[in-house]
Amino acid sequence: MSILPPELILDILLRLSYKDLIRSLCVSKAWYAFIHDQRFIKAHLQRSIETNSAPLSILIWSDNPEDAPSGFFSLTFRDNETIGAAVRTEQPFKYADNYTDILGNSVHGVVCIRNCVDWEIALWNPSIQKLKKIPFPSFETPKFTAYYGFGYDSVHDDYKVVGIGDCHTESCQVHIYSLKSNSWKRIQNMPCNNFDFHSDYIVFFNGALNWLMHPVLDETPHIIQTLTLTSEEYCQFSTPVDLDDVYNMYTPTLSLEVLGGCLCLCVDRFGAAHDVWVMKEYGMTESWTLLFSIEPEAVPWVHVHSFKPLVLSKNGEMVLLTYKYHNSVFFWYDLKKKSFKQVEFRGHPHVSKVAVSGVGSLYLLDPVISWKGSTSPLYL
Repeated sequence: MSILPPELILDILLRLSYKDLIRSLCVSKAWYAFIHDQRFIKAHLQRSIETNSAPLSILIWSDNPEDAPSGFFSLTFRDNETIGAAVRTEQPFKYADNYTDILGNSVHGVVCIRNCVDWEIALWNPSIQKLKKIPFPSFETPKFTAYYGFGYDSVHDDYKVVGIGDCHTESCQVHIYSLKSNSWKRIQNMPCNNFDFHSDYIVFFNGALNWLMHPVLDETPHIIQTLTLTSEEYCQFSTPVDLDDVYNMYTPTLSLEVLGGCLCLCVDRFGAAHDVWVMKEYGMTESWTLLFSIEPEAVPWVHVHSFKPLVLSKNGEMVLLTYKYHNSVFFWYDLKKKSFKQVEFRGHPHVSKVAVSGVGSLYLLDPVISWKGSTSPLYL
């Protein structure tokens, strides 16, 4: 292989799957160093996304108390209305049979998880079974009351975890963990202004962490609080839910997701309807657009009408949904026909937590120094 020009080797390796690349680590010292090179890892993921050559992965957590095994499973998904069999992955934590939180959405195939036995948190790439445990931040908040979000700082090429303490009427402590430095630092307090967390689900989108806040005292609408990871600046913007709609005898449940390249707000109005809004231009409240609304009579066979959108189809005409509280069922919702089609998959575990982890990647492979120097030989 040494007689091949470096450009050809690069082109060949970029076309391999992440699984084949892991197997190729033992080919030579040069290949080992090259596959670990962060520039190659980025280029490989970018090509997989641009060419649509790798399937999406849906990561699920099962805590079935009966005969089915507990733990993480992965489902491969392609844009052809089919989902592959549920395959049990190697469990990242020692106490694999206990409940594990998936903290927010994935970034580059990496997810932030928390073991609810000892509240240990970690970054995990299930595609290549790489785990990076994170020390607990030094703020005074107990482990089980802290909120966590995970994202990527593209300016500094750094993965970051944000830890948020208990909210008070004015502000609360915020710490940021940097994967590059493997350390936490405290930043300016987050302004609460008589708002509190609406849920512990913090999503990463457009370089910022986003989460819902609800009013503590005044009957004012929910707001979306953001923290930009590069500048470490806070911002707030409003939701499209009207004041009269929020405060009535059927107070809706709101949740944030990311769908079709947009920030997405789900509004469950408890039997009245389930609305899904998308923000066409991030940060511009006037760009909120109602993507679809599901009426109760549309799904008469189901008593739970709280849906979690997972994936928007390639043509933008269908959304893959699951039930928030009964995640063992997946179905396509046709936006034009307003019809449903259930999606079957084999290896059916009891699903209690779902996250779209994206295409498989090599992220979290430890960077190494090439046998020829500080850069990979194929880049020389």
